[in-house]
Amino acid sequence: MKNPLRGRHRKQGKSKGEEGYGDGRAVIEFGDDVLMDEDEMVAKLLACIEAPDYQPPTLPSVAADLLSLSQQPEVDFKDVIKLLEQDSLIAGRVLKLVQSPAYSGMSKLASLDDALVRLGLSTLRDLVMQIAMNMRVFKSQDYGDTMDLLRRHSMMTAHLAKVVCKYTAIEGEFAFMGGLLHDVGIAGTLLALSDRKGPKKLGPDLISIWPAVDRVHPRAAELMATQWGLPPDIKIAVANHHQVLMDGFAHPLSATICLAEDLAHDLGYGVIPKASTQTVELSELEKDCVRSHTSVDRSTPKTIEHAMTGLGLSNAQGDLIRADAEAIAQELDG
Repeated sequence: MKNPLRGRHRKQGKSKGEEGYGDGRAVIEFGDDVLMDEDEMVAKLLACIEAPDYQPPTLPSVAADLLSLSQQPEVDFKDVIKLLEQDSLIAGRVLKLVQSPAYSGMSKLASLDDALVRLGLSTLRDLVMQIAMNMRVFKSQDYGDTMDLLRRHSMMTAHLAKVVCKYTAIEGEFAFMGGLLHDVGIAGTLLALSDRKGPKKLGPDLISIWPAVDRVHPRAAELMATQWGLPPDIKIAVANHHQVLMDGFAHPLSATICLAEDLAHDLGYGVIPKASTQTVELSELEKDCVRSHTSVDRSTPKTIEHAMTGLGLSNAQGDLIRADAEAIAQELDG
């Protein structure tokens, strides 16, 4: 089988102006998953997500507006509360989350005002984005189990990105959000497949198309980040967390997410479930997928080395980060 990580840097799909680019009719019919080779499938997937009529899942307006508000130099907390109160469902889920021990501490947070004062705008923004992703993006009738794994993987990567920042001089404002959104391109690609499969048809078999989805997902993430108006650093990171070097230097947020994601995979929180994980009951089909696609959504050892060097992390610090990561995994599993 071809290495799904090979060829990330070569041109993929059609360019604007070329015949066959983005005509809005790209579909993957049932059976294409076994008839096409990997390069053909990559071209098909890129045609789907780059077609003019493709619309990625939208964020709830409250999440988009709060993201925009959080980037302003001065924010009145009253405006934040007023915005959250426009969506009672999101506001209710925020209150439920902040009342958990992970956020409330010794005293319970009984209101949005309490939460904002205690946690700050950046953390509250991250929680709202987490809720929005679970509501709108990590959901699919055709690929429900995979979306559940993707949500779990993304949440762990978000937590571990904050851990990595503790050991560096890197500003960690967007670490959690970057980790949460880093693989949104996988979700977007799977949703595009579902949208374009045609009525009453089955989506392509993931075991066959995973390598192609893997190669396409950074581009899909970049398109979605642009559509959502995400901050430039996050847009760069979601598109480059598997190739962290830019002009010979490691992009700090990309490198942070690269390391966090690698740890998440090692701890059993991968997009492809590990056979040894205790939290997922693998079907025979999933076991075949595990055996066939161990490199899906993984960065190369050289990329990991670039990320460590770029962040100025020693092997000893890497060991400390791993110990912290294992503690967080035990806490979340508990």
